[in-house]
Amino acid sequence: MFWKKKKKSDLEIGGDQSDFRSAYRIAPDKTRPVIIKVMGNSFHALNISGTGICFRSNNFPVGTTVEATVRLPSEDKMFPVTIEIVAKQNDMCRCSFRKIHQDAEDLLHAYVLEVQKNKIRQNQSH
Repeated sequence: MFWKKKKKSDLEIGGDQSDFRSAYRIAPDKTRPVIIKVMGNSFHALNISGTGICFRSNNFPVGTTVEATVRLPSEDKMFPVTIEIVAKQNDMCRCSFRKIHQDAEDLLHAYVLEVQKNKIRQNQSH
């Protein structure tokens, strides 16, 4: 029998190595923002995924773990989460969800998918 030796691929997939989230993220529509409330302060999410959220604040150092509430506009639903600030870039807090209820996670994934579909529809109509 003849066996072909598999070729090694030199192909590398580029990406931001400081990106800690493995899930697809979306930027919420500015007219229908996702709001995260942390320690009594409300912030607009810059982007959100099933595994984390990013917002602007100078109040939280990397490593901080806090309770928060997220409000999704598409469902007008609020749910509690525990977030950890995993990276900061200037005033952007990149956070990972440490505790999130399964129902809330399902709502979040449905919201991200709906926003993706809407953006695809908008791009196809142009």
